[in-house]
Amino acid sequence: MRFRPVELNNPPNASTTRKGILSFLTIGLQGVTRFVSNWLIGVLRPPVALSMVSSATAIAFTLHNLWTSSASPAASKFIARARGKDDDTEVHAVAAHLRRRVLQVGAFLAFLAPFAWWFVWQRFYGGEWWEGLCVSAIVLSVGASQFARGVHFGAAQVARGTRVDMVTSVVGIGSTVLLLALGVQGILLTVPLSLTMGVYAVLCWPWTAHGVPERKLRSEIDKFVLFGALGSIASAGMLQISMSVATSLGEQSRDMYAPALQLVTPLSMIAQAMTLVLYPSMAQAQGAGDLDRLRRQTDLTTRMFVTGLVPIFGAMAIASRPVVALVWVGRHPGAELVMPAFCLALLATNLASPSVSAVTSGEHRNMWYSMLLAQAGLVVAIISWIVVGGSRGAVGVGVGYALGALTTATGLFVVAWRLTRQRWGLLAAKVLVGLATIGLLSYWRLGQTTNHLLDVATAAGFALAWLALSHREVRALLAARRS
Repeated sequence: MRFRPVELNNPPNASTTRKGILSFLTIGLQGVTRFVSNWLIGVLRPPVALSMVSSATAIAFTLHNLWTSSASPAASKFIARARGKDDDTEVHAVAAHLRRRVLQVGAFLAFLAPFAWWFVWQRFYGGEWWEGLCVSAIVLSVGASQFARGVHFGAAQVARGTRVDMVTSVVGIGSTVLLLALGVQGILLTVPLSLTMGVYAVLCWPWTAHGVPERKLRSEIDKFVLFGALGSIASAGMLQISMSVATSLGEQSRDMYAPALQLVTPLSMIAQAMTLVLYPSMAQAQGAGDLDRLRRQTDLTTRMFVTGLVPIFGAMAIASRPVVALVWVGRHPGAELVMPAFCLALLATNLASPSVSAVTSGEHRNMWYSMLLAQAGLVVAIISWIVVGGSRGAVGVGVGYALGALTTATGLFVVAWRLTRQRWGLLAAKVLVGLATIGLLSYWRLGQTTNHLLDVATAAGFALAWLALSHREVRALLAARRS
């Protein structure tokens, strides 16, 4: 079977529903691959192995957030906008311009990776000089693969990207099993992650892209990526930075934080899947001046997330003890104390993701909102870490991260509420009550004698009660789907 590069200007006929399903599948494959690989490492190797892999990944993704992470939404937005104008020349020029930038900046970030690895890990725990090169490999592969993914969504080639994800999932899990069977230890267990993303980047790279955008468009793209990166390092990067902070507090905090991080973060890909599909559509609506369509999309997606994600994240937070005991088979005690903070933080972040898309898909000046609010969240997190210091260990780091994430998410929700003229008063009050209830129930269960059955019953009761209270939203979503 002959390899065919991605077609940038020949989108297949597919409904939004089908693209949404494929997006869930492709993001789900990524999440399952990473989770299974990390689970195998966490179960079959000493705790330090999972901590080392988590720290290396955190450092790599922190560097990735400095610039290359924003190349993916840039490709999605500007390619989709050019397609909306039926301008094939601009489609190719945008892809070629971003391709050059990803290679240039990615190489520089990969050069910095060994120094960052020494500063965060080797300085405290020792190791070999070459270990930083494994972090460089992650930086290069994640930057290239995420950019290629953004190209596919911007070009409406979601099905093609999903087929490649099926291949790379087998590669990722298979290579992890092979390395574990061969007795490989330490940071070399990050090789499957780099290999998985590297294979995706090669197969999905926009090889046929050519041309140079006009100076004005080139400047707009570069500014979009820059502002996006400044926001990303403070929002998405805050999670990775928190892992580095936990690592610096000692082995106990490190070995509590990493398992909780690896257990909860795959759930954040649920919202990411829908966002990847909706973002190009929102960009097209913004370009066409169809603000009513933008408002409807933002409202329906937000309500869908509130209805579906609150019971999922809430149940995991409340039942953190039995979940950790089941998944990690008792090998990582203490991780259950960190999980509720992660669940609340990622829940708020995911609920705000439609608002982020609605804001950033519009005028360039809107990027100021996301950037400044992300920076505000990071400042709140840093202040919390300084105030708490090492007295609360991994739990304190998790709480600081949650406070920062809640600050950013709340601000972006309010901005989108205003810009798209929503009627979200009751919805906002409902979300606040839900978040408070999750926090209180989690605190109550963790403060009581261990009773897994009661933990699960409480979590299930919360989830069912939330779904019962959301019956109007469910009916509205079904009606919107039928129409």
